[in-house]
Amino acid sequence: MASKQSTEDHLKAALANRYVIERELGAGGMATVYLAEDLKHHRKVAVKVLRPELAAALGSERFLREIEIAANLQHPHIVPLYDSGEADGFLYYVMPYVEGESLRQRLDRDRRLPVEDVVRLTDDIAAALSYAHDHGIVHRDVKPENIMLTGGRAVVADFGIARAVTAAAGERLTGTGLAIGTPVYMSPEQAMGLEDVDARSDVYSLGCVVYEMVGGRAPFDGTTPQALLAKHAADTVPGLRTSDPAIPVFVERAVERALAKSPAERFQTPSAFAEALTSGTVVARVGRRRWRRRTVVGSATAVALLLAVGGWWLATMAGGPAIQRLAVLPVENLTNDPDQEYLVQGVHTGLIDELALAGASVIARRSMMQYQNSDKPVRDIARELGVDALIEGSLERTGDSLRIRVQLIDGRTEEPLWTQSFDGDLRNIVGLERQVTRAIVDEIELALTPEAEARLASARPVDPEVYEAYLKGEFHQGKLTAADLEIAMQYFEQALEKDPDYAQAHMGIASVWLARQQMGFVPPHEAGPRAKAAAQKAIELDSMLAEAHLALAAVKAYVDWDWPGAETSFRRATELKPNYSVARGMYSHLLVILGRPDEAMAQIERAVELDPLDGIIQLWYGLDLIAARRYDEAIAQLQNALKTAPNNPALHSLLHGAFYAQGRHDEALAEWKAFLAAVGERELEEAVERGYAEGGYREAMRRAAETWAARSGTTFIPPYDLAAFFAAAGEHDRTLEWLERAYEARDPNLPYMGVNPLFDSVRDDPRFQDLLRRMNLPQ
Repeated sequence: MASKQSTEDHLKAALANRYVIERELGAGGMATVYLAEDLKHHRKVAVKVLRPELAAALGSERFLREIEIAANLQHPHIVPLYDSGEADGFLYYVMPYVEGESLRQRLDRDRRLPVEDVVRLTDDIAAALSYAHDHGIVHRDVKPENIMLTGGRAVVADFGIARAVTAAAGERLTGTGLAIGTPVYMSPEQAMGLEDVDARSDVYSLGCVVYEMVGGRAPFDGTTPQALLAKHAADTVPGLRTSDPAIPVFVERAVERALAKSPAERFQTPSAFAEALTSGTVVARVGRRRWRRRTVVGSATAVALLLAVGGWWLATMAGGPAIQRLAVLPVENLTNDPDQEYLVQGVHTGLIDELALAGASVIARRSMMQYQNSDKPVRDIARELGVDALIEGSLERTGDSLRIRVQLIDGRTEEPLWTQSFDGDLRNIVGLERQVTRAIVDEIELALTPEAEARLASARPVDPEVYEAYLKGEFHQGKLTAADLEIAMQYFEQALEKDPDYAQAHMGIASVWLARQQMGFVPPHEAGPRAKAAAQKAIELDSMLAEAHLALAAVKAYVDWDWPGAETSFRRATELKPNYSVARGMYSHLLVILGRPDEAMAQIERAVELDPLDGIIQLWYGLDLIAARRYDEAIAQLQNALKTAPNNPALHSLLHGAFYAQGRHDEALAEWKAFLAAVGERELEEAVERGYAEGGYREAMRRAAETWAARSGTTFIPPYDLAAFFAAAGEHDRTLEWLERAYEARDPNLPYMGVNPLFDSVRDDPRFQDLLRRMNLPQ
């Protein structure tokens, strides 16, 4: 074998008429580079000479033809090819000598580069690679040695050389024992010897380079090329931030994606990689699927053997989606206009509803409103709700133009996993919300049913004025005051003036009438028929509107006492919207009323799971537990709910009933007094105190009942509530008298009489049993 000096002397002689070889600059796997003087143009150049054994395997004609293709590349971040040729057995190519240093020299000196330098250099390198890819050339050997730094910018050398060598050598290259590329930076598919290596292979190699620039070392190391290639193929990329938490999350995530084992999971172009870095976008985490070798070749020895013959098996094993349960935090209002809060609330509701309809397990909106303007850490919120990830969102509005920005955040680490902005207009706001939803479900790898796919792909445009009127009505309806319910009704009617066939507005009107009845503002005989007519009209216009089916179910249950019809409508509402916590909670009450406690508990427990912090759901859960005679659980549940809503009168009222059922009269009375204080009934409080002083619990309840009954001549008092007062006082005849009045008034609470423990004392009375028969309730 010729010595290094004799080889250099031979080269000098071969090129003497064109170039004066001055000294060796470095050597790589395929070539040795020399500094030389270009005699014709009187300039310094770099002459790269292929290794003799490689040149012998090639043949000059094909190699030089392929080099000509690379010579046509003209880009500010590409080192151009000046010349190429064959001289006395040497194959060589010539480039300008770049003043400065290589990225390898910079890394050897500084080890790590500042992030801002990394981003700038990556942008340069990616621009060069993308330009070459557009011209059909894949670099195949992106590494620090081939990246030159000059004037603070990067230029990439050796474009097309690896391609030329591969094309010229064909199968003969295998016999040389050389691989095209450098194992430290080589993509898995390239090392496998695949013929269709494309631009994404260069993305992988660039990812390795960026990893080293940021982390101070290459992503993988090994004692042999085979060991290195095996790690690229099978091992998880070590997280950059595990060694240095100061490295930005967006850098770590971008590099992870660039280094995905599957080309399909990487950035599809170098420019996309650079864009993620320059914009600071936190891209989705890859690697929720674990890559590994097939188990039929399980040992390191077998892997090395496969590498030796030119490839190995790669396969994916789906590890399942890491995110099973989501919560959408209240959307931030970036309009700088508090009057736009109705729109922000509407978008928040829309995102939650669309995610639920797509099949995602997502916390209901009312629980999420606990975190409005909260500075509680994401980790704590995720733990309280039992979710894997949270979605933060914001809304900007300019005229009718909208921008929704969402960010997916890991509930355990608080790290952003993915961020994206979506632009649209008010006319297509439903389509915009579905576009956002589609992106989220793709990100969490949720499998969609054909129905969900079709829903997300379609959206009927709406008149912005109609939609805004509807959202404003919905906003006021949620406040449940008499004045706000009146304003809500006006907005829903305004929407229908512009579009009489807008189903949501009819549904809104039904909900207002039901709310008025629920709050005692309107008697059931007036509210019920109007709510029913509006709900039926909404269903006629849109049979898929779950909220309208729920409104109809409520009328059938609490106004018509049509139990089969109510159950049909409740079931339809939950079928259309499986994550509809309110529908499940209300359905559980119907099942309790009908004497089916096991089914009822299944529904209410699912509602609590969907809406764990909502006070109404907690209240309903306590009621169901009392009806099921699970008093200790009910008391614990209701007392826990009081921690977040200490002045909720309904919670105190239910606790009174639970303690009464257990014979704990002093505790029952304390809860009843708390109820009266919460509703501001000072006259009744005084009556209770006088009665207790004279005769204990029963006398206290009798005095309160008599005081309230006397008031009923001038003020509407729910007769069911008065019956409960008299039952607690042991006044059986008065209890049955007021239950009969409740029947005549169609009091919406009367259906609970069969399961309310307060009425156990009159349960065997024929008059009570007759009421149950007339209402078609279980005996």
